[in-house]
Amino acid sequence: MANFVLVHGSWAGGWQWTTIREMLEEKGHRVLTPTLTGMSDRHHLISEDVGLETHIDDIARLIEWERLDDVILGGHSYGGMVITGVAAKVKARLSHLVYFDAFLPRAGECAWDLLPWQPEIFETLRLEDKPWQVKPVDTLTYFPELEGYDMDRSTPMTIRTHSDPLPEATTEISGTYIECTQEPSFFGEIAQRAKADGMNHIQIKAGHYVILTHAEEMVQVLSDLT
Repeated sequence: MANFVLVHGSWAGGWQWTTIREMLEEKGHRVLTPTLTGMSDRHHLISEDVGLETHIDDIARLIEWERLDDVILGGHSYGGMVITGVAAKVKARLSHLVYFDAFLPRAGECAWDLLPWQPEIFETLRLEDKPWQVKPVDTLTYFPELEGYDMDRSTPMTIRTHSDPLPEATTEISGTYIECTQEPSFFGEIAQRAKADGMNHIQIKAGHYVILTHAEEMVQVLSDLT
């Protein structure tokens, strides 16, 4: 049995991992898919103080309080910012990192440093009455492969999640980077960074939301790590 902690991306919640979680649990693994503070089912906790470090603490504390060891820690998209910070905090409790088409920052970098076109997009998404929040992007405009998927549970999030710099990082934990190559492809350069760091690099002809559209393939990747 392995311990998995899987972290969702922008405007999302733990619910996006449901299919993967259930399939891994059927194999006998322990799987935690928490929702980050201020998002999805925890959107009622959002405030201007919620940022990247809040979310790093969410996951690091969960791992510590659950007394988990040999954790395979995965993150999708923005979740890559979070798990990189978590790895620096609780590296003794982790066995492997998995980046699902995700950010892979260095200490001091924010998400916008890695995708410098994002701030312009975020400006169009600011809430008029709460300009420190950004509403979800129009899913099908950017991700047409999600036609038919239930994305109605997406919620606004704070801009600080993407503008706050990563406080610390480590390269001491082995990792796997899953690069989605279907256009529009966002993380090609970051995948090359992962390769340079010595990570296992997997390319898949899929859109960004591979954790939804290719759940079985992702379960196989995770199972192979146990």
